[in-house]
Amino acid sequence: MQTFLATVLIFGLAMVAMAIGVIFSGRRLKGSCGGTGRDCRCSAEVRRDCAVAAEHGAE
Repeated sequence: MQTFLATVLIFGLAMVAMAIGVIFSGRRLKGSCGGTGRDCRCSAEVRRDCAVAAEHGAE
């Protein structure tokens, strides 16, 4: 039982640490197609446009 509780505690602390990292990084979470509000069909053209936009810092 102690091993189980220690494992749950370690995983919980890891999740809290990741959440704090996301909060303080100042970046928004993005989907696989470059973020919300975009068409998420992920064709080759859309992926290329997302890559170009990411290079130029556009959202």
